[in-house]
Amino acid sequence: MAYTLGSYAPPPSVWEQLKQELKDAAPELGIDDIGFASAEPFQSLKGILQTHRERGHESGFEEPDLHKRVTPMLPGTEPASLIAIAITYHSKMDNPPKSEPGKYRGIMARSAWGKDYHHVLRKAMDRLAEFIKERVPDAILESMVDTGALVDRAVSQRAGIGFSAKNCAIISPKFGSWIFLGELVTNIPFPPDSPVTEDCGECTKCIDACPTGALVGPGQLNAQKCISFLTQTKGFLEEDVMRKIGNRLYGCDTCQIVCPKNKGKSWTHQADFKPDPEKAKPLLLPILDMSNREFKEAFGDTSAAWRGRKPIQRNAVIALGNFKDISAVPKLSEVLLKDPRPELRGTAAWALGRIGGEEALNNLEKSMKSEGDSQVRNMLQQALNKLKPESDQPDDRSTAATPEQEKPAAQASPGIQGAEPMAVPEGGPEVLYYDEVQSPIGPLTVCTTDKGLCLIEFGSFQVKEAVIQQWSRTWAGNGGYQRDEERLALVTEQLKQYFAGERKVFDLQLDMRGTSFQMQVWDALKSIPYGKLSSYKDVAEMIGRPKAVRAVGGANNKNPVPIVVPCHRVVGTDGSLIGYAGGPELKRALLKLEDAAVGK
Repeated sequence: MAYTLGSYAPPPSVWEQLKQELKDAAPELGIDDIGFASAEPFQSLKGILQTHRERGHESGFEEPDLHKRVTPMLPGTEPASLIAIAITYHSKMDNPPKSEPGKYRGIMARSAWGKDYHHVLRKAMDRLAEFIKERVPDAILESMVDTGALVDRAVSQRAGIGFSAKNCAIISPKFGSWIFLGELVTNIPFPPDSPVTEDCGECTKCIDACPTGALVGPGQLNAQKCISFLTQTKGFLEEDVMRKIGNRLYGCDTCQIVCPKNKGKSWTHQADFKPDPEKAKPLLLPILDMSNREFKEAFGDTSAAWRGRKPIQRNAVIALGNFKDISAVPKLSEVLLKDPRPELRGTAAWALGRIGGEEALNNLEKSMKSEGDSQVRNMLQQALNKLKPESDQPDDRSTAATPEQEKPAAQASPGIQGAEPMAVPEGGPEVLYYDEVQSPIGPLTVCTTDKGLCLIEFGSFQVKEAVIQQWSRTWAGNGGYQRDEERLALVTEQLKQYFAGERKVFDLQLDMRGTSFQMQVWDALKSIPYGKLSSYKDVAEMIGRPKAVRAVGGANNKNPVPIVVPCHRVVGTDGSLIGYAGGPELKRALLKLEDAAVGK
């Protein structure tokens, strides 16, 4: 049936009928969801975008004209409605390849696992436009994907695809946030759909888990701090950022991974987005040898290729540094000494400084003699400072707020918050088993590996799930977790005895994982008797590092098994209740339980 626009336009019921035809045809067109909205300007959005710009939170990839971003337009006519579409993409990979010593891998964001979504969405919208044109020959349609002027999330929200979440994604009640969005502006007066009324509620897991704090508030993203944006830039990156990038080569999925709305949602029917494991989690070293042609052959059909090979190669260098891959030193040294791009040379200097060793030190010193770029020289100097023998360092170097420069304990891999697994533990990823304990200070979540008790978190599992996920990614190879009351029975029994005043010493197998410095501090904490107090200075002296008081405070705060390893018994020199992860009131309650002399 053909419809005609113009002065003798059909009644609204006809457009309702066409709208239903489009909804019915959407799956055959490769579209998972479709919604309709009015084409009125997004007036309230303009002020939000202006504030976003004034705060310096834009990425720079956006349409610069704010009027165009909030005002639907069509050439030669007034728009009548908007059509929003959503297409799901894969969020899980079958049998993903694992990193191994000497064969470490990076990770692409899930949005770049399959074919470039821009092309896939444009083809779907072309099919949709053709379907409409067959029925409304004089229809005017203009489509856009990601790079269009309009804010696609605003269009999708108005059209009922989903709600705008605190992580700045659109979350569909059916599909979660694992969706790509596209929109069409048209002169057809489609009846609008109703927006989704669901929202995030009180949940802030995405904000809490963001590795760089880029989510500065609910629905507020500082793109300049977002790892997804930073991995696509081409310049130098700051030390703190490089550590937090972990082994990400392109994009970041952390805020979606921790989102409860995505739990149990995995979509695999879109064949275009099926991941090639060797592209989704590629080996890092071969990336550094790729020419432009080889890079395009390998990644040119994915969305990760749009900025070229330089950002991906720089991020591969960062990942090798974060893995502390000693086998990568020869290749990183080659980049440092021969690559014509300053950003790559400087990043290689940083990575060699992270890895260390005689070969890395020799090549850093060699480069320092010939390097002419001031920024690279600065990064060389910082790397050399890290690798100087201990006797060359000031005695008070250990007074840093946290012992970041200490080497990880032998059994652990480097911890990069929010990243994919950095190094799989020997024997493969480990499952965490957990249970909850009700106590006078509130619910506790206790976790164990096959080796022993590894975590005690203040709060229920639901509240602490994101924290536990991060610990698993950092220290246990992201092996997942499951509730197991029987396995945790001895732990829960002894904790209940402690809170009942019936137990003063715990007899539990522990599996604590941290840096060598942290392990020293935690081992010292075990010797503080029930009901007795020690100061941070006392602990620093106990481990033979009397000037490391501040670092001791940082390690004390990161104790993964509080109560059992009694970090609550450590107080300030003046007796003040400071430096406790659970907060001063919990610390006070525990000390009162032990009849300890509680200070301020």
